[in-house]
Amino acid sequence: MLRQLQSKRTLTPAQLIVLTYMAVILVGTLLLYFPLALKSGDYNNLLDAFFTATSAVCVTGLTVVDTGTFYSTFGHVVILLLIQIGGLGLITVTTFYALLLGKRIGLRERVVLKQALKSDTLGGVVRLARAILLITVAVEAVGAILLSVAFLKYFPPDKAFWYGLFHAVSAFCNSGIDILGQEYYAYSSLLPLQNDKLVLIIVAVLIVLGGLGFTVILDVLKKKRFNRLSLHSKLVLVSSAVLILFGMVFFFFTESGTLWGGMGIADRLTNSLFLSVTSRAAGFTTVDLTRAVPATWMILVLLMFIGASPAGTGSGIKTTTFAILFLAAKSRMQSPGDLVVYNRRIDQDTVTRAMTVTVVAIGVLFGGIILLSLLDSHEIMKLIFEVFASFGTGLSTGITPELSAGAKIVLIFLMFFGRLGPLTLGFALLERTGRNEHIKYPHGNVIIG
Repeated sequence: MLRQLQSKRTLTPAQLIVLTYMAVILVGTLLLYFPLALKSGDYNNLLDAFFTATSAVCVTGLTVVDTGTFYSTFGHVVILLLIQIGGLGLITVTTFYALLLGKRIGLRERVVLKQALKSDTLGGVVRLARAILLITVAVEAVGAILLSVAFLKYFPPDKAFWYGLFHAVSAFCNSGIDILGQEYYAYSSLLPLQNDKLVLIIVAVLIVLGGLGFTVILDVLKKKRFNRLSLHSKLVLVSSAVLILFGMVFFFFTESGTLWGGMGIADRLTNSLFLSVTSRAAGFTTVDLTRAVPATWMILVLLMFIGASPAGTGSGIKTTTFAILFLAAKSRMQSPGDLVVYNRRIDQDTVTRAMTVTVVAIGVLFGGIILLSLLDSHEIMKLIFEVFASFGTGLSTGITPELSAGAKIVLIFLMFFGRLGPLTLGFALLERTGRNEHIKYPHGNVIIG
């Protein structure tokens, strides 16, 4: 399949990745459009089907209808498959399918796979794809078993197993789409289980593992000790830990009299941790965010913007991008010179790429905010929250189903943009193969600040 898709020489690897995601979203849209996918037995609204398919494949988690009560079991299976494909990446899934059939993965296919997996070299990308699939199966299987056991407290065995499997995949793939609405109430997410520490911790661990990135997980499994890890793995682990702890402490204190009102210390800590974890990657929630104080909304916007880590299952500008920019600014303020992290020099090209990703993302997000404010009449802060949620994770203030058709289309683009990454999407649109710059212009000085 990879060979056929890339047979046209005009397609670059980045463009091919974009097109394959678009293709699977369109297939998902058609499957969710037909009556078999709906509990009502009617045809779905095409835009709503498109929105749901995009949210599932881009593992964002925003929904315009309650997944549990609106879609049938067939629809739930389709959504689960879309989440799994989106979390792994279609290129990875296709590669594994080719390997099962004994097909040879050629150089051109390896180039595409390298881009999809964000690997530094062509060597070992097929082995990396195999390892990713094995890790995914193992983690999701363990997560499904643990959640199924935890759900036996609330549901009969068959439902407990199905709910355990669905939410384990949704959590590890950093989607946050749930189907518990059919057991509780529409758009319930995990609110009815906010006092169940076991469920929340299992889901949180799955979200963190999916968001770290497969290359980091493999590096940790192989080298085991922190000082032996690659610079990338160290940055991901430290930045992720700092962001999670920062969010947890901040939410614990700012929401003590609102979201956590009436909870004991243990439940406050667990829910603060869960909100910090889910805000950067998945769309699960245990609280009604409309009751949160404005400061919490602002921190949630920041965490959603940063998102998960490269080669993981989440969206956003990525933790390493944020870490490189922060460290570069800190280094520049202390003393001009090379950026050195863990006794390794970070080249200027890496810093420039981090700046490019961030600037492009900010530009697109502000454009989305402007468009939503023109297309919809909701409060501006809620619209801002929805824009950042579509780019990073599926947390919502509850206005998504009420948005106009034009506003939903804007969010669809932002979900697609957030999953593929500003740099990948930019390359897909602007990349030109074989182009070399041989002209060197004189230096010019510009005053900054």
